[in-house]
Amino acid sequence: MNSPSKGSTSGTAAPSRPSRRKLIAGMGTAALVTGIASPAILRAQGLVPIKTGTLFGGWAHMGNDALLDLGLDKKHGFQMTVNQTYNVLATYYADFAKGSFDIGVGTWDFFSRAYMQGAPMRILGLISEGTQAGFLGRSDGPSSVKDLKGKTLAAMQASGTFQMAKIFAKTFDDIEFEKDVTIQNAPNPPGTVALVAGNRADAALTWEQSLSLGLDMVKGSRVFGNLGDYYAQHTKRSMPYFAIAMNQNAIDRLPKGSTEKLVTLFDDLAKWMQGNVDTYAARAAKINVEPRVIKTAIESGRLKFQMRPTTNPDNRKDIIYAAELLAKGGMFPKALDEGIFAA
Repeated sequence: MNSPSKGSTSGTAAPSRPSRRKLIAGMGTAALVTGIASPAILRAQGLVPIKTGTLFGGWAHMGNDALLDLGLDKKHGFQMTVNQTYNVLATYYADFAKGSFDIGVGTWDFFSRAYMQGAPMRILGLISEGTQAGFLGRSDGPSSVKDLKGKTLAAMQASGTFQMAKIFAKTFDDIEFEKDVTIQNAPNPPGTVALVAGNRADAALTWEQSLSLGLDMVKGSRVFGNLGDYYAQHTKRSMPYFAIAMNQNAIDRLPKGSTEKLVTLFDDLAKWMQGNVDTYAARAAKINVEPRVIKTAIESGRLKFQMRPTTNPDNRKDIIYAAELLAKGGMFPKALDEGIFAA
């Protein structure tokens, strides 16, 4: 029988301490089994962990999935994980504002109002324009905002899009929604289209992909105007719409220079979605939408993706100018200051 080795307290030799490389490799194997990489693994790989959230059923959900499938997060030094896929918009926004996840997509007006109310929201850049929202009418319906007078408009009255359109119509054409125009409330964007299809409204105010869905559903229907063009006609400016935002607590936690990298990441994503329409549209089947609907939205020019960072003074001016209009119209409680922008 072999005697215990010197210094041993038992008949079994003490195991040697694994090297750092072996330890990391072992942890990597465990991560593959669990599907979750630990912060130590990510640091060893040079990746910064970051959490996002997404809302089921929209173009942003498709884009979020594409971002991860294409590995754009890793290309720019991040390991992005989806904290949750939401079915309710209000819950998505509420969780984002309280910091349940770090970065996400939403309308610029929501982020601005949340900021004014004390939430640590910061806009990194705009990713789509107001051309994404507009008016859908039947062939015998109105053909302009002025034509809405005396008609019934289906809309989500709780949405920022409705509130903005209401202010623009009053400011630019002296048309008052809920006075000159009867509003038929809908619970969601597809619901506005359903009211037109059921002859319960002359037109719908909604946004892509529901505008193109309406063209697909309602025979002879047409988009007779979009908010972006309407806004530009009267202001000579681009209308802000969907934005990429972060929670300031996440910005503070991430390494210096991370926001610049994230802007570049979403710029890559916007260019990929705009440049690979068929491939991007094919993803719509996963959210129960016909790919041709997404393709129509993009090819019409209404749904267009371009990352416009708020480090650019002109982009900041577009947001501040739009906020001034909304403050004058009563949608915002006060003027928006530049603290809304990620430094």
